[in-house]
Amino acid sequence: MNRNEYLHLSAELLFLEKQLAKPGLSKLSTMSIHSRIAEAKSSLEANSQHTHQPAKVIITYRGAPVLGAHGVLAEFGTAATQAFSEAIATIAASISGTLADKGPLPNRSNNQLLITGTALGSFGFELEEVPASTPLEMEAATSVSQAIDLMTELLEATTKSDEELSEPVSRLADRALSSVADFLGKLSSYDACCSLTTLTRQFQFVDSEQVRQSKARLSLDNIKETTETFTGEFIGALPGKRAFEFRTADGLVIYGGIPRQIPDPGAVNLNLYKTYDIRLSARRIGSSKPRYILQRFPWADS
Repeated sequence: MNRNEYLHLSAELLFLEKQLAKPGLSKLSTMSIHSRIAEAKSSLEANSQHTHQPAKVIITYRGAPVLGAHGVLAEFGTAATQAFSEAIATIAASISGTLADKGPLPNRSNNQLLITGTALGSFGFELEEVPASTPLEMEAATSVSQAIDLMTELLEATTKSDEELSEPVSRLADRALSSVADFLGKLSSYDACCSLTTLTRQFQFVDSEQVRQSKARLSLDNIKETTETFTGEFIGALPGKRAFEFRTADGLVIYGGIPRQIPDPGAVNLNLYKTYDIRLSARRIGSSKPRYILQRFPWADS
């Protein structure tokens, strides 16, 4: 059952209950409505687990600020968790659209995390996104939910090759990357490390030295970005994933992303196999291959 079907059945249940409250119903009609209400309630209860659930993450700490099984320094716990929350809000803003290098974060109030409990068996917190003020599609992935997953993916990638790290880095604005580096800097300044657990992923730093190495790899000095121009033709796009394929005049096929500030990514599929000059932002981490992002549609210049 998808969200529309769930909402339709909920509306039907409300209608039936109103019908049942009307005077003058025959015994047969009353029995029929009772039966339909029971069926609707049963179906809704069976599918209630598919309604949108707020994204959650458990963050735990180890290292110098954690005193055995006794406790964790309050100053560290507060500072580190605040830096983590700031990183999630900044990543969420980067995912949602254009993120300026400075100034207030867009939709900050919608990208907050709640502390809903302490992590059992270790020192840390259970965090959950603030519930949406309006109903969400069952299949909806909020910007905070995506930010939590991308943060976990990014931290894990900082312990892997340049090629693996370049993928999540290519999907984030410089300010978002800096916010993650700030979080890692907060950990390393206290000689600490952390682990993250989400519904689908789990990652743990080995020690504080690995945290320092990861922070260094997210330094903007280690991330090279250039602008490159190619001549050729678009050969396809996946609008939902904001991805495109472009074949250059010499036969090279380029895969790239379409940023959210460019509206209607499906427009690519209306302009296939026509010769264009395109400008791409190319990001490289160390020795990795470039990850391309389209700067604008070439037909927007005409």
